[in-house]
Amino acid sequence: MVNNLKSIIARQKEILSSLENEVANIESNDLVTENEKLKAELEKYKLSLKEEESTNEKLSKENKNLRNILYEQFYNEKIQILNTAEKRMDIYYKSHIEGEINRLARFEASVKRRIDEMTRELEASRVSLQDDIFVRLDELRKLLNFKVTKAREEIMRQTGAFSQNRAEGIAKLRQEQVTEQEIKARAKQNNIESLIGLNIINKLGIFLLIIGVITASQFTYFRLPDTLKSVFTFAVGIVLLIAGEILNRKKPNVFSLGITSGGLAVLYVALSISYFQFDILEMYPALGLCILITAGAFVLSQRYNSQTISAFALIGGYLPIFSIAGRDAIVYGAMVYFVILNILALIISVNKKWIATAYIGFVLNVIGSIYISVIMFGGLFSKPHFSSDSIITIMYILFAFVIYTLIPVAGTLKQKLSFKNSDIVLLSLNTFISSLLLYWAFYASNLEDFTGLLALTFSIVYLALGRFIEKNMSKEKKVTTLFYLTGLTFVVLVIPFQFGKVWLSLGWLIEGIALLSYGIYKEIKGFKRAGVAISLLCLFTFIYSDVLLYHDSLFTFKYLAITLGSIIVLGALIYKKNLASTASLLFKYASSINLLIFLLYIINNELRPFLSQYIQDTKFDLNYMIVSAMILTSFLTAYTLPRIKVLCDNVMKGISMTIYVLALLSLFFLNFTSPVEGYMVEMPLAISIVGTLELAVIAFLSILAARDLVLYFVIEHKLGIEWYPLVISLYFVIILTQNLITQYRLEFNNAAISIIYLSTALAWIIFGFAKRYVFIRRFGLALSILSVAKLFIIDLAFLTQGYRILSYFVFGVILIAISFIYQYFNKKLENLCEVMPDDKKSIN
Repeated sequence: MVNNLKSIIARQKEILSSLENEVANIESNDLVTENEKLKAELEKYKLSLKEEESTNEKLSKENKNLRNILYEQFYNEKIQILNTAEKRMDIYYKSHIEGEINRLARFEASVKRRIDEMTRELEASRVSLQDDIFVRLDELRKLLNFKVTKAREEIMRQTGAFSQNRAEGIAKLRQEQVTEQEIKARAKQNNIESLIGLNIINKLGIFLLIIGVITASQFTYFRLPDTLKSVFTFAVGIVLLIAGEILNRKKPNVFSLGITSGGLAVLYVALSISYFQFDILEMYPALGLCILITAGAFVLSQRYNSQTISAFALIGGYLPIFSIAGRDAIVYGAMVYFVILNILALIISVNKKWIATAYIGFVLNVIGSIYISVIMFGGLFSKPHFSSDSIITIMYILFAFVIYTLIPVAGTLKQKLSFKNSDIVLLSLNTFISSLLLYWAFYASNLEDFTGLLALTFSIVYLALGRFIEKNMSKEKKVTTLFYLTGLTFVVLVIPFQFGKVWLSLGWLIEGIALLSYGIYKEIKGFKRAGVAISLLCLFTFIYSDVLLYHDSLFTFKYLAITLGSIIVLGALIYKKNLASTASLLFKYASSINLLIFLLYIINNELRPFLSQYIQDTKFDLNYMIVSAMILTSFLTAYTLPRIKVLCDNVMKGISMTIYVLALLSLFFLNFTSPVEGYMVEMPLAISIVGTLELAVIAFLSILAARDLVLYFVIEHKLGIEWYPLVISLYFVIILTQNLITQYRLEFNNAAISIIYLSTALAWIIFGFAKRYVFIRRFGLALSILSVAKLFIIDLAFLTQGYRILSYFVFGVILIAISFIYQYFNKKLENLCEVMPDDKKSIN
């Protein structure tokens, strides 16, 4: 019984103890206290909300006022521009209308004056006033008054209608309200100053600071040991990093992020110069610091979502490395260092798709790869040799290629975005530059027998990437096509790289022309693009491999094949009437120019040895004959191109005129030499006659070319017609003078040249009067004066007495003839309407 009671008491004590513990727990978690705490926080948040609402209202009012001010300013500027434009239009059209009225008045006065002169002439000739001609003249006067009055009324009517339409248009523009897009555009213009002053200047300052730190570390007269220089550089980086972090705590902005990025960049600089230049740090501590700084750069760039930090981390990491040289161990350390930087760029791109960082890293990586390769291979043009260093360098370039192939692919795939054009460009650049570096490395390593294997590796990588993108990102058609085309391109490269390149350009030419022509004929874009790509590759190979080695026996055959191929493609474009696109037009122009170059090449390189075996024992100059043949070919090409209707356009005419100009200039310099070996007067009669005929033919064809050239400017560019006979005859005189002096040893002080000039002046004056060309007459008058001046100043000092007398008589007769012509045409000068020069026409 007692035991039962004791057990009951014990259980009751346990229950009481548990109740006491529960009460204590309830007291410690007092709902009332928690409720009071929540109420206090609620009041605090309400107060904060009111402050935010007040601030928001204040900012809204300020924004509204600023928008109103910006609106008023923009509207006032718009009205001011309209007023200025209206004033300018008033001035322009008023002067234009007054000019029209003045020309009409001058025309009226001129016609009336002629009618009056005709009336006086008839009266002086005693023609009866009752004659029908006086009636007709009176009718002509009345008709003139009617037409002039009607013309004035029409001018005023059109002027009034135009003024009314212009006033309505300007009034409508004044009433138009300023749109939101216009305000945003103007605000964007005003933000340019802020962009330059804050963003660009900040980054430029950080960049210059990095350059300054690198330069200071290399300054030999800087009175500090290398250890203190290294410590100083680390200290600068840490101070900048701390300052940036302090500023970022308040609110990250462009300035504070620039300071942080500068600190990271300087830390990379300090690490680089400490290990590579000063040799203070050992390899493993330097590697540990590099990993630590890289991790810090990644964390900070992700924390602040700042592309600036990542970009300057890469810049600071790469720039100092270009001071390394010498030991292979240092270069190996640089490779490891660059590998870490490339991994940093890859990690950043996976988490943030920053285009600028990717491109900066790519460019610096390419420069670094070239720098390391040059050091490892002993220069760009060193003798090929194989070593273990070559294998390591090739592996490093391959690693960099893989990294920058993965950067755009991994970032896009991880973040489930679409490929941008910048990604495609980066992939293309990486492929092109990396393939060049790797092929150069293979040749420098004496591994040219395995370049086909390298092309096969590239093709497998890109075909696999194309398949991967097609399977996992089916919408990315462009990138899939790029990878497949790149893979197929390297498949094409396998055979020429592995088995030789003698027939490389011809093989690609046949393939490219066939694909391109078929694509044009069937209008299949894929074939056209593939054909263009392979044809351009063929052209590049031809220029690089064949043009530089044009003495090769197959060069002419290859050049002929390329020229015929371009003509075939051009023929396909003409057949399909597909010459409207910009690419087709450029191809048309390039093919035409290439045809001329090919013809000139054939003349110089194939015709020359053929002719040399026939004229080597004669007195004729082979170089003169070859150059003259090239000039004549240029004349014929320039004449033919614009006359092919399907090819003719303004650009083709311009090309033709350019060829004319170059050929005429070449002929001018050629005329300083002789078609025979010596002077024409020293040759036997038969050779002299043949040489003279050759000169005459070339001169005649050049005159026709000059005629075509002048006609182009007369017709197309509205050059005055009076220039046509003037330029042609002047060119003939110049060519004649040049040949007389250079070919026939006739000195410039010979009076015969002056007589030629004076005869030309007489011909110009007669022609000017006959065709009513004032311009030519005046040139003839000026040339006659210059000819007389040449006679007295130069010629007479070198003439014998007999020739002086003869010159006096000849000059006197010609000058009297000029005077007689002016006397004969004097009356017509007063009565006939002359053709005025263009400058006077424009004034009137």
